[in-house]
Amino acid sequence: MSKTCVLPDVNLLLAYGWRSHASHDETRRWFASLSKFATCAITELGFLRVSMSPGYRASQTDAAAVLTSLTSQSAARFLDCKTTPTALPAVSSYKDITDAYLVALARQHSCRFATLDEGVLKAAWAKGIAFHPFRG
Repeated sequence: MSKTCVLPDVNLLLAYGWRSHASHDETRRWFASLSKFATCAITELGFLRVSMSPGYRASQTDAAAVLTSLTSQSAARFLDCKTTPTALPAVSSYKDITDAYLVALARQHSCRFATLDEGVLKAAWAKGIAFHPFRG
């Protein structure tokens, strides 16, 4: 079991929650291996928003129930979003702002940021914090 706290991105929460996600089974096994993981307002709201989109078509009630099943686990904790915009690493694209915020939040709470996003994994501003959960 990993002893480092991990902040998973929204895509990993979606993979955990929905069987239709290509990485569902692998993500379930990965979450089960963690001794500590975290969510925050941004990742939880992102999960709800995308779950209710045409790609997943979940009701708010069903999406909230999945989220509760994850966040009620003993390994789960909630990170307060106290990181300010001035604490963000420098990014070159508006598309990176939310991920940069999550990386900064993970760093602030001595966590690592788990993502399947290759762009984030290659970004200089995410080095040492972001990692792909299914790669050794």
